[in-house]
Amino acid sequence: MDFISGRGAKFYEFCTKMYELMWLNVLVFVTSLPIVTIGASFSAMHYVLVKIYRDEEEKITKDFFKSFGKNFLQATLIWLIYLAIFGFLLTLDYIRRLLQNPTLEYLKLLVPVLAFIAILSLCWVFVLQSRYKLSIKDIFAFSFTRIIAFPIRTIFMALTLILPVVFVCIAPGLAIIAVLLGISVPGILSTCFYNKALEVMEDDSAKEQPETPQEEEPSDEQEDNLE
Repeated sequence: MDFISGRGAKFYEFCTKMYELMWLNVLVFVTSLPIVTIGASFSAMHYVLVKIYRDEEEKITKDFFKSFGKNFLQATLIWLIYLAIFGFLLTLDYIRRLLQNPTLEYLKLLVPVLAFIAILSLCWVFVLQSRYKLSIKDIFAFSFTRIIAFPIRTIFMALTLILPVVFVCIAPGLAIIAVLLGISVPGILSTCFYNKALEVMEDDSAKEQPETPQEEEPSDEQEDNLE
């Protein structure tokens, strides 16, 4: 009984979380295959990850597809914007390499800097998309304010986003791990860094919208007097 209530319970809880992350990883991987749906997939993933991290009651599949459908259009548009940004930066770098023009050497520094800034904002946009009903313009604006407010956390979030890609490139034979855990595990690690920021935003939102006292309904005697 000590095993069940002590270390055994912790081990069971760990196995349960790993199963949830593995299943969530499969859902994200499958729904990301069309490429253009990656935005909706990542938005749905973060919606579920916050629930897992906070030990809130969740139904992985139901919650995932609920968020996926709800945010599909806007999250897809945001993802296409990022694809266009990265495509533009790659084109600039290709032109610089092709022309070998000394006047374009500044792009050698500018392109990586802009790409890094885009990656930092990418760490936040789908987190915000999954939690708040905001316009695309506001999501981009809030993502940059989160970078400024939480620079260290954002850098660690970016590392969790980049390292799995580097890992697969270095050891392609272990790509099966990416299929099983390579998206959701970095995602839950990222949640460790952005959850505090979300709590701050939620607290600030609650302060900005205090509950208004409800007006007492007039009694029957008061209604008679009004008549």
